[in-house]
Amino acid sequence: MGSLVAVDGGRSRCRAAVIGPDGRPGPVAEGPGLPPGAGPGAVDGIVEALAATVASAVVAAAAARHEVGQMETVSAGLAGFLGARDIAPAVAARLHERLGAARVALCGDVVAAHAGALPDPDGGVVVVAGTGAVAFGAVPVKVPEVDGRPATSGAAAGAGAVGPGGHGPGGVGVGGAGPGGGAWSFDSAVACVDGWGHLLGDTGSGFWIGRRGLDAALRAHDGRSGGSPVLAGLVERDVGPLDHLPEMAARAGAGPVAAIASFSTQVAEAAAGGDEIARYIWLEAAAALADSAVACARRLNPNGAAPIAVSWAGGLFNAPDGLLLEPFLSRVRSTFPAADLMPPAADALAGAARLAVPAARGALAGLVYESSRRRAARVGA
Repeated sequence: MGSLVAVDGGRSRCRAAVIGPDGRPGPVAEGPGLPPGAGPGAVDGIVEALAATVASAVVAAAAARHEVGQMETVSAGLAGFLGARDIAPAVAARLHERLGAARVALCGDVVAAHAGALPDPDGGVVVVAGTGAVAFGAVPVKVPEVDGRPATSGAAAGAGAVGPGGHGPGGVGVGGAGPGGGAWSFDSAVACVDGWGHLLGDTGSGFWIGRRGLDAALRAHDGRSGGSPVLAGLVERDVGPLDHLPEMAARAGAGPVAAIASFSTQVAEAAAGGDEIARYIWLEAAAALADSAVACARRLNPNGAAPIAVSWAGGLFNAPDGLLLEPFLSRVRSTFPAADLMPPAADALAGAARLAVPAARGALAGLVYESSRRRAARVGA
């Protein structure tokens, strides 16, 4: 049996770990982030970033004396991949060639985060908040079969539909009895809220918080209302002169989006120190993320009667003093009592590892692209 390499591919960095034939995970290694965009032109950059990160993980595992063996499977959750599956075959083909893996499983980073946070087959909603922000939900549903096939339209399909979320692709088994003694197919319903990118959405994200914090700093610098002298001082201390802030953001080595998102750390520092403007920014972010979670849950559970799991993922929720998590949980509880708030079981890296096993995918089955390629037989084998 060969090794599995799980990858959590983000925009600012990628992480990977080797799970050897003995089932033990090696150390987590980091590599470069994925390139912006997800069209055909991004394939080379995606493959290069993944190859570098996987190589680092293999070296780290070997250095820690973990059994590595032959690379059998690469399972990766990739930022921006959920809506760009048209490039999945090209990325998988290149990874087969570059890494020699017999199996490649690819999905969006939010799918991997969901698999890590909510491993229960009943699924639910996961809010992912880092540089960007998105609420993603998936639950299994029963679809009545018509003439031996799952109903996908008409009155029969209505029994399995769960609101605007609609059906996700791919069934995961058949069982039970439908109307008139017929069978039911188990399919999935999925819904995605926000995740529109920093220009049009990602409300409550690290970029959103950093941008609001910098705006408050510049307002204080200009003498406009709504400014925060505390945040202005933190810009001067950690970034540079406020007069040069636009040029510094444009020239940021990690890119302006990542650079602006990184200022959320200083906004958290100001809030912890009692700055009212900074605290209000974090409260607004928590409300926005909670509203995305509730909107996603209502699309999957329009009647609001049956409980639905809601969890969270992403570094932003680790803000100190419960700046984000506590008001987020409070708003979800008050606006959607059917939410069953569940702390994340694991992270997106563990989710990517889980999704390598088809039987463990549950409601996420249709959101994973899998490719297999037989290795060439060795001479004399």
